[in-house]
Amino acid sequence: MNLRNLKPVVVAGGVLGIVLLIELFLLVGAGIRHSKTKHALGQSRRKLSQLNERQPFPSEKNVKVVQENLDRFSYELNELAAGLMLDPFPRGALEAANFSARAQDVIERIQTGARQSGIVIPDSLEAGFSRYASGGTVPSKEQVPRLTRQLYSVARVADVLLDSRVVSIDDLSREIFETASEPDPQALRRRSRRSGLAEQDAQKDRRVATYVHPEGMYYIERVKIAFTAKEAAVWQVLEAFAAAPHFMTITEFSHATQTDILSYDPKAVIQGREGDDETLQYLSGGILVGETALSRPERIIAGEEDLKVRLSVDVYNFKPEEGVQ
Repeated sequence: MNLRNLKPVVVAGGVLGIVLLIELFLLVGAGIRHSKTKHALGQSRRKLSQLNERQPFPSEKNVKVVQENLDRFSYELNELAAGLMLDPFPRGALEAANFSARAQDVIERIQTGARQSGIVIPDSLEAGFSRYASGGTVPSKEQVPRLTRQLYSVARVADVLLDSRVVSIDDLSREIFETASEPDPQALRRRSRRSGLAEQDAQKDRRVATYVHPEGMYYIERVKIAFTAKEAAVWQVLEAFAAAPHFMTITEFSHATQTDILSYDPKAVIQGREGDDETLQYLSGGILVGETALSRPERIIAGEEDLKVRLSVDVYNFKPEEGVQ
C-alpha cells in the first residue's frame, strides 16, 4: 500500500483526535461547572428551607440583647429612684424638740464650708431658720415635716454654691410658711362656710410644700439665693445645679453688673470724639455703634467683673409625705 495514498487518512485521523480531545476537555469542564452549580443550588435550597421554617421575629439574639438592656435600665432606674428618695433628715427620727439643734448644725456646716472655701457670707446668713437655730424655738409637730425638708433643700443648694467657688453668698432663704400656717378664727367666722373651707385648704397646701404634685408623686421646696461670682463661676453654678445628685431646677434667674461702660448713652458715644471723656472716645471707635456694634451681653467683660446673680431653685422631694394625698 502506498503511504502517499494513506496520508490524507492520517491527517484526517489526527485532526479528528484533536477535536475529540477538545470535546473531552469541554465535557469535563462542563461536568465540573454543573457539579458546582448543583452544589450551590443545594445550599441555596437548604438556606431557603431554613428561612421558611425559622420564626422571623423576634430572633433569639435580639431577644437576648433587649433583655440585657432592660435589666441594665431597670437597675439604673432603681438606683436613681433610691437616690431621689434618700432623705438625710428622716421625719420619723426627728422630733420637734430636736429640730433647733439640727438646724444649728446645718447652718454651722454651711458657715464652716464657706470659710474653708474662702467665700464671704453675711453674719446673719441663717437661711430663714434664725428663730430655731439662734432662738431655739420649738416648732409645732405639724410643721416639722416641711421644716426638715426645707432644711435639707437649703443644705443641698448651699453645697452647690460652696463647690462652685463663688466670691460671696449674699442671701440664702426659704419660704416662711409658719406665720400663715394657721387661719385666723375670727376671720373665718366672718366668712361664709364655703370661703372658710377654701381658706383652710390653701393654708394646708402652704404647710405641706411650695408645690405638691396632684397625685402626690413629688413635693417642691423653693429656695432663693443671691451670690457674687465671676462669669466662669456663674456658669459652673448653673451646670452644678443641672448635674446635682438631688433633682433641682432653676425657675428664676437674673444678674447685674457694675460696669459703667454699659450705662453710657449711645448718643453720647457717637459724639464721643467731641468731648474730653477718654472712655467715650475709645467707645466711639465702633464697639457700641455702627453695624458691627456688640450687644449688651457681648459687652460684659468676661472674667474681669463680678456678677451679682439671683436665683430661685426648686428642690424636688420624691419621698411621699405620710397622710398627704
